[in-house]
Amino acid sequence: MTTMTTAKGTTMRIDSRPWAFGLALLISACSDTPSGGHGHDHGPEGGHAAHEDHDAPAVVHTDFSEHTELFVEFSPLVAGQTSPFAAHVTRLSDFKPLTDGRLDVLLQREGRTIARFRVNEPTRPGIFRPGVAPRDSGEFDLTIEVSLGEVTARHALGKVRVFPSKEAIRGLAGHPEGDIQYLKEQQWDNLFATVPAKSRPLRRSVPGFGTVTAPADGAATVRAPADGYIANAPLIQPGREVTQGTTLGVLIPRLGDQSDVGSLMVALEQARSRLALAESDVERLDGLLAQGAIPERRLLEAREALDVAQAEFRAARARAEQYESGNAEAGLALRAPVAGEVVTTNVSPGAFIKAGEPLFRIAAPERRWLAIRIPERFAGQLSRSSGAWLDQPEGPLVLDAHHSARVVRFDSAVDPDTRTAGVTVEYPTELGPTLLGARMAVHVFTEPASLRLAIPRSSVIDDDGRPVVYVQISGESFERRPVELGVRDGAWVEVQQGLNAGDRVVSEGAYLVKLASAGGGEIGHGHAH
Repeated sequence: MTTMTTAKGTTMRIDSRPWAFGLALLISACSDTPSGGHGHDHGPEGGHAAHEDHDAPAVVHTDFSEHTELFVEFSPLVAGQTSPFAAHVTRLSDFKPLTDGRLDVLLQREGRTIARFRVNEPTRPGIFRPGVAPRDSGEFDLTIEVSLGEVTARHALGKVRVFPSKEAIRGLAGHPEGDIQYLKEQQWDNLFATVPAKSRPLRRSVPGFGTVTAPADGAATVRAPADGYIANAPLIQPGREVTQGTTLGVLIPRLGDQSDVGSLMVALEQARSRLALAESDVERLDGLLAQGAIPERRLLEAREALDVAQAEFRAARARAEQYESGNAEAGLALRAPVAGEVVTTNVSPGAFIKAGEPLFRIAAPERRWLAIRIPERFAGQLSRSSGAWLDQPEGPLVLDAHHSARVVRFDSAVDPDTRTAGVTVEYPTELGPTLLGARMAVHVFTEPASLRLAIPRSSVIDDDGRPVVYVQISGESFERRPVELGVRDGAWVEVQQGLNAGDRVVSEGAYLVKLASAGGGEIGHGHAH
């Protein structure tokens, strides 16, 4: 097998083993596999060879357009004879076989089409089988066009030679095949994708641990205002969204040891008197303000005094009613100081609590903070942080300005107890973790982005402790490459050695290619060349 690369970057492989092409045709003719199965015979449809001479080597091209990957095999072109093509077309959107569409094979010279050979549909998913029969020998530009509705994917495969006779194609040089074979049927039936290695903006980061918290400006803790017990009434449960002022529960304060009904009634009447005086004062000052006799400030002060008197009266009445009847409704209403979602409820009906104990926790439902602590040796780099990233089950999550997150604060000093420094990132709840108190490993960006040769982290396989990737040499041929890695940035990782820009690596399904390299027949289906 000889591998050649054209000036356009298209891969061409010539199989010079005399038995290879003939074996493919023989298997095609004799196989019991139905056309819709997984057999992969690269011979002409129906098992009928247009070339009676089986010494012809196979020519292979692999090319990528914006929408499709083309992997085509055919015997060398001979003037006046039909060469069967096996063109495998893969959608790059999901790396699955193209199930419909039209395919044209064009032979061109100086931009002018000399001959066109068309098939209007694939013979089976992903495989088109045109027969190409050039009339004249010579050198042509070979182009294959795939029409997908209104979109046409054009694959310019470079120069191709049309030989004057079968004898002219004998004796082409070759060398033993040494690549990993992972067939199109295996790629189509399993999770699989490839991407080219190219320069991307990556940011250096340092490790730390983050804790999910509520934003300081969007959260509140409701604490017990006095000793007492929680009334036997419904409590707001976690997950409930509340508005400012919503009653979360009722606290029945414990009366002082020296309290009696007489002193409670005296306190109630005093509060009632102060309330009446405050109401009268507001009414009087309101009339004077209307006459222009006083400044508005006097009326505002009187109204504030009225609000205090009303609160004192309600408290005094509640204490008196509690003492006389034990009415739960006479307790103190615990109200939400801010609007948000109730994330914790630390009490239950009838429970005794002490003043200052946290009862409810409310947080803004649309935002969370990730409070991250990093080792002190990285503390001086936090001022340049632009965000963070972390691994989640569905893939890496990046929290930065591009993803509607932002750094809200960072420490300029090291904590003397933990020997760590902190940085806090704010993000929308629909973007990242929402469970308050959850702790996770995080990486904090510490440098601006710079261009580095990068591939997806999913491309890298740990092979006996050494990172390796699998490079696609042609449509079904792969090569194992040890690599040296550098900066990690979310889903991407820098490659310092082992790859060149443009090398196409397996980004999904790399482990299956690794199994194929060991001869793992259990991962796919037979494939006769």
